[in-house]
Amino acid sequence: GCYMKFAASIFFNLQPATGTMNDPILGGAAGLWWSNLVGILFFHGGNVVSCLDFYLHTPPGASKEKGWLFHGNLPITGMWVYQAATWLLVASNFLACTFDGASWAPILPVASAPVFFCQFGGSFLLLAGSLVYAVWCDALRNSVHPSLA
Repeated sequence: GCYMKFAASIFFNLQPATGTMNDPILGGAAGLWWSNLVGILFFHGGNVVSCLDFYLHTPPGASKEKGWLFHGNLPITGMWVYQAATWLLVASNFLACTFDGASWAPILPVASAPVFFCQFGGSFLLLAGSLVYAVWCDALRNSVHPSLA
């Protein structure tokens, strides 16, 4: 899963990098048309692999007998939330992708309600998953609990 997410990070950076070049061969100011779609497909695939890995190899501290909010299960819960997020982001990218100017694309305009829902729903779930991980690693301790010193 981590190698797929690493590959995704490269593809996510191609679109803005090529857009700043403003080269017509590379999509002009919009950059490469396919890089964000490929990036989210790799990122989603990485999340699916990570969830499968958590299912097949229960991580230390986790328990299949306890609930999703049990502290040891929070990394698994966070990954499932991330996977739900990337399902929505895959849909929004696919619906709004120009597919190099194909006559049938984009399937829906970026401003359409389904694309809007998928983009905002996916970004909200990424935030929610990050908060699950923050609670798990106690990252919020200093902001929630004042220092005793």
